[in-house]
Amino acid sequence: MTDRTVEEDDHTFDGAFDRLFRRAYGVAYKILWSREDAEDVAIETLAKASLRWRSIADQPDGWVTTVAANRSVDVWRRRRRAPIPDRPAYISAVSADRIDLIRAVALLPRRQREVVTMRYLLDRSEADTASALGCSLGTVKQHLTRGLRALRAARLDINDAPADSMGENRHPISDDWTGR
Repeated sequence: MTDRTVEEDDHTFDGAFDRLFRRAYGVAYKILWSREDAEDVAIETLAKASLRWRSIADQPDGWVTTVAANRSVDVWRRRRRAPIPDRPAYISAVSADRIDLIRAVALLPRRQREVVTMRYLLDRSEADTASALGCSLGTVKQHLTRGLRALRAARLDINDAPADSMGENRHPISDDWTGR
């Protein structure tokens, strides 16, 4: 047994690995809805974190969250472009809504995307989000307001579109999702 405490271990990459892996996996899974892809993203994110540990050791949670979210969006875009053999003719409205939401979030500026992802996908408080991203609470609130405004505008654009083939308008960003 060593004399090191849990707090000291948390400042080393090995000590923080499990916590950071769960965080990266959680972010990736919420975006991709695929365990295998989320695992791959989490592993890649932690590999990058190990290489940059000296510069991110003070606040690794925000860095890991951001990298995992950005990498997940990249995987999602690449998967979307790839030809899909035997694609089912029917996609559920929930899946379509999720795709529309991911598209809308991916179009947000980087900082707004980070804040919205941490606040609503990871269910972190505004103070935790500010701490993880290394910015002030006011900055988080500003980016959150602007990001949600852009997401609502994207929802209105989609609602103004003609009804889909099933005769329904899709609502990718409901007021329930934004917490209002």
